[in-house]
Amino acid sequence: MEARRKKNVTQLELGRRIGQRQTVISKIETEERRLDAAEFLLISRAIGVDPYELMRRAESEQSAIPNPSL
Repeated sequence: MEARRKKNVTQLELGRRIGQRQTVISKIETEERRLDAAEFLLISRAIGVDPYELMRRAESEQSAIPNPSL
């Protein structure tokens, strides 16, 4: 969602770019619906973001969260 907003792309426009309804984009962003790898690549490219950079960023953010089980 953050990457989409930074590119000034609405949910409606993103949906049109990938051939889906706005409601599908909303459900993905609110985690009501999961993405598969192919959809992730399609969406990333549709908003003009490097999918690998998004994954690296997500990984670094995740590793910064303390793990209480350790």
